[in-house]
Amino acid sequence: MLLDLTRAQEFALDPEQLRELVATFEHSLAQEMAVIDVALVSHDAQKVEQALHALKGFMALFTVASLAQGVADLYQNSRQLPLDSIGDDYLRIKPDLLTLLSDVRAWLGAL
Repeated sequence: MLLDLTRAQEFALDPEQLRELVATFEHSLAQEMAVIDVALVSHDAQKVEQALHALKGFMALFTVASLAQGVADLYQNSRQLPLDSIGDDYLRIKPDLLTLLSDVRAWLGAL
């Protein structure tokens, strides 16, 4: 399981607020992944970078450290490397992001 709510629980004052945080994360994760997918096809490096920045911003609250660091590294690389290279790196990390999205949806569905 890639979902880790340890840090998110530090911010949530109660279980309802945690559920709201996780629901917001689910929406944002799905949205930013969709933006990246479209931006890679349309060769829009700026949109890829912006979406990775958004992902990087909230990953540390909701996932294991290794995946959060992978997204942070990918964002940093998006600022320096060619888009083709970033696309390849994103495709390598995307299965973990999809697993995380599935974990989040399962957690929300169990409530």
